[in-house]
Amino acid sequence: MHRARLADSGRERDRARPASTLGVIDIGSNTARFVAFETTAAGTVRAFYEGKDVPRLGSGTGPDERLSEEAIERGILAVRRFARLVRDLELPRTLAVATSAVRDAPNGPDFVRRVERATGVLLRVLSGAEEARYAYLGVASAWELDHDVIFDLGGGSMQLVDVRDGALRNSVSLPLGALRLSQRFLEHDPPKHRELEELRTHVRDTLSSVLEAFGGKGYRVHGIGGTVRSLARAAIELRQYPIGRVHGYPLYSTEIEALSELLGEMPAEKRRAIPGIGGDRADVVLAGIVVLEELVRETGADRIVVAGTGIRDGIALEAIGAKLPASAEVLAERSATAAARSFAFNLDHGREVAQAALSLFELFAPRFDWGRSERLALLVAAWMHDAGTAIDLWQHAAHSAYLIQNYPIWGLDQREVILAAMIAYLHEGDDVPSTWKRGYLPIIGSSDLDAARRLGVVLECAELTKPGRPRFSLGSGGRVLTVAFSAAADTALSSRWPEKIRKPMERALDIEVKVREG
Repeated sequence: MHRARLADSGRERDRARPASTLGVIDIGSNTARFVAFETTAAGTVRAFYEGKDVPRLGSGTGPDERLSEEAIERGILAVRRFARLVRDLELPRTLAVATSAVRDAPNGPDFVRRVERATGVLLRVLSGAEEARYAYLGVASAWELDHDVIFDLGGGSMQLVDVRDGALRNSVSLPLGALRLSQRFLEHDPPKHRELEELRTHVRDTLSSVLEAFGGKGYRVHGIGGTVRSLARAAIELRQYPIGRVHGYPLYSTEIEALSELLGEMPAEKRRAIPGIGGDRADVVLAGIVVLEELVRETGADRIVVAGTGIRDGIALEAIGAKLPASAEVLAERSATAAARSFAFNLDHGREVAQAALSLFELFAPRFDWGRSERLALLVAAWMHDAGTAIDLWQHAAHSAYLIQNYPIWGLDQREVILAAMIAYLHEGDDVPSTWKRGYLPIIGSSDLDAARRLGVVLECAELTKPGRPRFSLGSGGRVLTVAFSAAADTALSSRWPEKIRKPMERALDIEVKVREG
């Protein structure tokens, strides 16, 4: 096991600085949310507090979509509660927005005035295009985008974003919110077959022309909003999926169909008992399911990648001037930088180890068929392999793996996060815990376990040889690894480093290790 290195003891560590904070209040048609974010100069935001209310501004509106007096009072009470939280958390800045219900209501401006008089909070009413752009920024902060459709399904509307080459190409706001559609089409509980079919025809007709204008099929689909996250939570519970977070969950079209059949036969009271659905959405979730079914059908996608980020994140990211879109590697490094500030581990050391690890990776990638995912996982593991020292030096590899799994590391999918965690765990020479092997089988396979073992040894070798600024080369048909050094190895390295890496490297990679003197 590697302990604190004298070579690192004099380096300036990435100390935690006082965090910058920012609040966002989001008043939607069904729910209202308040999020307090920690922001960094690296261009990341991380939620550290969330409040939620269900004022249902869009409920009980008249034919002209005017907000009812009861809904207005509920909305004011929600904002008053959030304003109190802003004061309690001593946030220096808070941004407050309202979306579809207020935007579409003839008395929306009156609601904004009454909220300001009662609470001191000035709501900015977002246009459909602004709402879509913030949804795009929220998703782009967590994923490297290319040819994608992003949707934000709310209570009153659905925003659709067309992404090409990572950039926002086009967007549209459609009146397909789950609450709006439920009130218009679903009169009975549970709904009659006729009602669902009329709803389905309406949704299909609305979506088909828009998606045709976007460019047809072949998109990857990202989903945000309370409905899709509720369905993801339900699927996670019903499947006993090993990762409980909805962010990154692949909600397959078959799962949406199964949930539609399961929930469609139940009255709302029974739907409330389904894990993940709850009382907030039990009476509107069926309309949302119809929208999702038609969306995946029209796009030809077999799944929806569920995002834990959304318009509130997008608003905060714009406020700090985050540069988006970005590559997966840049997003991951921003996350590691934010983690280093939070947990005060030495990221500079991690970057130096990553450089050496990538040199080895490039040599062995063709032989073991390692690609972009394995490279990204190795980078994150190298950057954060010592993050666990913030918790306990003696078991730091296990704690580093835990932090990688549970701290928001953007740019990686769920498989890549687990792979990175395993590599970090294994860099001290231990084996993968049996609970991981069994528990994560729905996400990783035996080939991933083999890759993690080999890359763990690569990381161990990189860390042990890093002080001597190693240069690696392969010879004898790729069966002999030669290690040479740019620095004086006799003073920079532990005297036992050759025996520490020779056997693990030879066993894991089936090679002979030679050291070039001088």
